[in-house]
Amino acid sequence: MKAFRLVLLLPLIASNAGADADPRPPKSAAAPHKRQTTSAAPANSPVVYVSDFELDVFRGKPERSGQPRTSPSSTSSRPSGAAPSMPRTAASSTSSNAQSSAGSTDSQREDTPAERAQALLNAMSESLVKALEKAGYTVRRLRPGDARPAAGLRIRGVFAEGDEQNRVRRLLVGSDSVTPKMLLYVGVNNLTRPEQPLYELANPPSNDSRHGPVITVTSYSPAARFEMSKNPTEDDFKRIASEIAADLGALLNANPLTVAQ
Repeated sequence: MKAFRLVLLLPLIASNAGADADPRPPKSAAAPHKRQTTSAAPANSPVVYVSDFELDVFRGKPERSGQPRTSPSSTSSRPSGAAPSMPRTAASSTSSNAQSSAGSTDSQREDTPAERAQALLNAMSESLVKALEKAGYTVRRLRPGDARPAAGLRIRGVFAEGDEQNRVRRLLVGSDSVTPKMLLYVGVNNLTRPEQPLYELANPPSNDSRHGPVITVTSYSPAARFEMSKNPTEDDFKRIASEIAADLGALLNANPLTVAQ
């Protein structure tokens, strides 16, 4: 059964295949995830379920001004469902002073960590659903609390970040950021098989109120690793979603019997 999962997930392992053994975040000069060119869904593909990725939300004092916001950027077109800090409308020539004053006041209102976290989850899930549908899959989004389907494929992931000691921690939205980049670990599993964890918490834990828990990606569920700005644009989400869809298409076209129901 373990061999089955390794066959199923192997095409989604990043080019740095030692991610589960070495949890350090990738450097900018590291070899990027090798993008597959085969993305079309094969005939009779199973339903693909997209689970909202995991992260944590900071509940304490808001982060310092000037830190990365960890939410989809409002400087470009936003993914559907994203929550910008405060939408601003350009002032007309006849009321520029009043509009400018109102815009200045609105700009001081920062989204809460919970709002930014939800925007991040929505942007990633919706981009992935759209990329998979475009490739020809039947796709369903699984939100927290939804029942686990009995059959099909499920794509899941976790947002993470590196800390001062180069350990990987689950992303804590709203805390003081150590790095401008965040990591995404993404895996896929066959829902007809027993579930295996994508990652495990460090034991013993390394508690730090400024960061989420230290995690280690498990060998049971190999995962692709991606890097993204903590102030991501719509194009960032589209790029990663397209790569995940391409990887899945390459997997199913190369190994059609691995997902036979």
